[in-house]
Amino acid sequence: MDPRLKIILYGNPDEELSLLMRLEKEKEYPEHCKIISEFGTIVSIRTERRYLCRIYNSKKVKSLKAPSVVPANIAIEQVSSNEILEKKNDIPDENTSNVVFGIIDFGFDFTHPDFIKNDKTRFEKIWVQSDRYAENKYGYGRIITKAQINEALLEEFPFKKLGYHPGKSDLFGNGTHGTHVLGIACGNGAVAQKSFAPNVEILAVDMGTNLVNGCNLSLGDSVKLIEGIDFLLTEAGDRPIVINMSLGGHGDAHTGETLVEQAIDHILATRKGTAIVQSTGNYHQANVHTYGDIKNNQKVKIPWMFKKHDRTPNEMEIWYHGDDILSVNVYDDNQKILLSSTPFKDELILKDGDEVGICLHRSKEPNTNKNQINILVNGKLNSKFWTIELVGNKVENGRYHCYIERDDGGQSIFLPKIANKTHTTNSICNSKYSIVVGAYNQNDDAKPILSFSSSGPTVDGRMKPEVVAPGFKIRSSCSSSSKENKASNKLTSKSGSSMAAPYVASLVIKILEKEPQLDIVSIRKKLFKACDSASFKENSIEIFRAGHGYINPNKII
Repeated sequence: MDPRLKIILYGNPDEELSLLMRLEKEKEYPEHCKIISEFGTIVSIRTERRYLCRIYNSKKVKSLKAPSVVPANIAIEQVSSNEILEKKNDIPDENTSNVVFGIIDFGFDFTHPDFIKNDKTRFEKIWVQSDRYAENKYGYGRIITKAQINEALLEEFPFKKLGYHPGKSDLFGNGTHGTHVLGIACGNGAVAQKSFAPNVEILAVDMGTNLVNGCNLSLGDSVKLIEGIDFLLTEAGDRPIVINMSLGGHGDAHTGETLVEQAIDHILATRKGTAIVQSTGNYHQANVHTYGDIKNNQKVKIPWMFKKHDRTPNEMEIWYHGDDILSVNVYDDNQKILLSSTPFKDELILKDGDEVGICLHRSKEPNTNKNQINILVNGKLNSKFWTIELVGNKVENGRYHCYIERDDGGQSIFLPKIANKTHTTNSICNSKYSIVVGAYNQNDDAKPILSFSSSGPTVDGRMKPEVVAPGFKIRSSCSSSSKENKASNKLTSKSGSSMAAPYVASLVIKILEKEPQLDIVSIRKKLFKACDSASFKENSIEIFRAGHGYINPNKII
């Protein structure tokens, strides 16, 4: 059973659970579940906790997953003060694009001039998932319409009128992630530099922000993400759509087989005129990945280092071949053993009689056919480091990959000398057909890939990221702070692969404007042909971060 599913197994039997499910066959569902969204064999469901085990054991179910937290790929740096510019009055009145732009992020400032045309909003709808429930098929959140936004724009206090303030979590006025990304992808040039797609209509899903593991930029979860994609596609109707997502953590198997990634591949393989663009992540130097090979009866020690006074939970995932059998020993910083595990048995980790964590061990996870060990540490830990010792009980393949999950409130790391920088793409960007983007410094003639931009390949050997785009101190639209009543003509600068992805998304929009019925294979070919190749020294790790090279907009436009 999925480790997160085990955690929610017990509780009020009447409580409704939101889950992701992979069916054995399309349209053949187990009993006691309500289907909310569906992409081939991947569905999101609602069910009561009392039925969870029955659904899990159904012969109609290939895989059942609990929601997993989806963090935003936050910007690495930003300027200390924002620029306030004069609004330009010479914006040409261009025809509305035949392509729609979809975005899943947080903090969309509908009052910013970059998203207003002739005093009317370019947002068709915003689904605020964290808002109070207003009638919709998903059972949570509120969907704001174009008419409601236009009515609010006439008011002195538009955020109050609409009951939605994009900057409620922006205490310091640095600008929200979603507004900045939108400006790069489809700003009309009223304040920020004009994008390549200034006349697209916008569909937005605001996943909200939650304090998860000390991070105020953890968005919703994998179920809400899947249903956000469903919302965007439903609202787009028959129109071509490009969706931008700068989301994902450190963990999972990095083989493109999470249920989110399988759903993405189904969408892109079956719906023409559709592309999903994702940032590769900013984890190249995070020291959260290591891998190696283990032999029969060999023991491999992996130092796990914690931040001083860290009171947030920590999690390590270990993925290894399904034909192997490993066990785990856990030692504290005094080399006192806390756990000597039995393969495929779930066991508590105890220190001085107190429960400080749990080790969950699963055989042949159904989507990857790999074995999976999750070590979860609670917030009571008072250690500088642990040693995780892998023991090769029965080994035929021997390769293992370890990931420490993201924790912005107190990120733990592997000892830097054993940490590996490859295979550090974000947890949900490894599907076959999504377009994954890394970031380079456009202000340097050498165009170096930025130090934080995550590296491929995927664990199964595919190229990710596939292109790199400008991502250093990108000036773009700045949202209203929590203290402001509407947007002023502000710009802010941010760096990250989150800034590179919408740049590429805007170019994909240009491709689909000319050929709206292209399939994803053709879209990808056209995009990759528009790259200037990157050359690095032989065996340089940069090869795994550049993909097909630097996107050249002149080859598309």
